[in-house]
Amino acid sequence: MNLKKVMMPQTKIDFTNIWTSQELDAGSLTTREIVSNSNSVKCYIGRIGASNAKMFQIELSKSIDIHKNYLKRFHGLEIRVLESNTDKKDITIILSDNDLLDVFVLFLEDLISGLETVKDENEIPTIFNQKVGFWGKLFARINGELLSKERQRGLYGELTFLNSLLNRTPDHVKCITAWTGPEGSNQDFSNDLSTVEVKTSKSTKPSVNIASELQLDNSKLEYLFLLVIHIDDLNNGVDSLEKLIKEIKSKISNQPNLLELFEEKLESIGISLGHEEHYNDVGFIIRSMRAYEVQIGFPAITIKSINNQAIHNVNYQIDLTACAPFEVELEKVIEKMI
Repeated sequence: MNLKKVMMPQTKIDFTNIWTSQELDAGSLTTREIVSNSNSVKCYIGRIGASNAKMFQIELSKSIDIHKNYLKRFHGLEIRVLESNTDKKDITIILSDNDLLDVFVLFLEDLISGLETVKDENEIPTIFNQKVGFWGKLFARINGELLSKERQRGLYGELTFLNSLLNRTPDHVKCITAWTGPEGSNQDFSNDLSTVEVKTSKSTKPSVNIASELQLDNSKLEYLFLLVIHIDDLNNGVDSLEKLIKEIKSKISNQPNLLELFEEKLESIGISLGHEEHYNDVGFIIRSMRAYEVQIGFPAITIKSINNQAIHNVNYQIDLTACAPFEVELEKVIEKMI
């Protein structure tokens, strides 16, 4: 690695110019330049030669602990810890998407500003994590990676039911594996021949949207339940999606393989590991939870009722007032799933 030292303690760093010079001077070599902005922190601006990816590094003693949750990946941005041959290691932030360069520079300027207050390098991980938490959410919003409020509500409803299952049985493996919605199944929960479709809405209208003719098709099932959760949004509310995800993780934290499975399911929905912290702005209040058993006479469109193979992907609404004769206790639904 080509190392060049630049002392810039009091001036604003021209990141773009430095990266351009590095590309011209070093070509395909990986290079970096040191920026000394305090006695406690050394920061490096660099470039990875082969990929031309921009990078920024913070030097730490190897004895300083960096929690794995601090090492995150956003769209076009990755954070790692790279060991050196000395007694040091580098927190390394790599930008691979140049379309985000302007935001990346603003992020680095804010990060350096925070690091300038450090008097002891033991403080660096805390400040770093605070800055990454704020800017990570911004990167996710720019790239459309955050779930919409509607999808957040839907996920909150599914996880609320999952959490209820976990509270009722020690067989947490059965509960997590029963959550099949992230895998693209017709219903959100499936256990043998019992399934549950969860609908979450803040609408005051007594109706729900059904996505297809298969969603409420019970022809090959022993039990099919429709669970309807009505919620209200509350800005900065206590019961956020982040809190619910962390609560579920805490219940299965002693089963690493199960925790990994749960995190994989969240990843498939769009919440990467550690990104649940981006979902704490909106809280939810559950107004009601009503369960209905789908059986003969239930108002649903199915393949059998269509009776035409040329018609598919049917979307429709159900007026829940017509479902009153099919309402069952939530307890029955839980019992069939555990």
